[in-house]
Amino acid sequence: MANKPREQIQRELDLIKGFQEKGFKDGEIIHQLQIEPRTYRRYKARIIKDFMKVWEQENKDSARIRYAQFSKTLEDCYNINLKIVNDPSSSNKDKQESSKIMVICKSQLARLSKDGPVFQPQLPVVEVDAKEITI
Repeated sequence: MANKPREQIQRELDLIKGFQEKGFKDGEIIHQLQIEPRTYRRYKARIIKDFMKVWEQENKDSARIRYAQFSKTLEDCYNINLKIVNDPSSSNKDKQESSKIMVICKSQLARLSKDGPVFQPQLPVVEVDAKEITI
C-alpha cells in the first residue's frame, strides 16, 4: 500500500479530532472515515502526543508562576509568624505555635528548592489574640 500524502493525513487527523470533539466513539470514527483500525490507533496516538505538547507548553509558564507564588506564600507565612514570636505582648502559647509554623515554613522552602512543589498537609491554624498584625 502506498504512503498517503501529508495533506491527506492532516485532513484525516483533523476529521478525527472533529469527530472526537462531537463525542463519536472510536468504532464510529473508523467506520465513518473508512480507515484501518491500526491506522486509526496510530493517528489517535499522534493526536494525543500533539495535544500533550501544546498543553505542556501552555502550562509551563503557569506552573512557574504558581511555584513562585507558593514560595512567596511560605515566606510571608514565616515573616508573619516571626513578628508574632518577636512581639513582647504575644502570649507564650502564641509564640510557641508560631515557632512551630516557622520551622514548617522553612523546611517547606528548603524542600521546595530541592524537590520542587511537594504536597504537605495543611499548616496548623493558630488563634492569635485580637490584635492587628502588620507586615
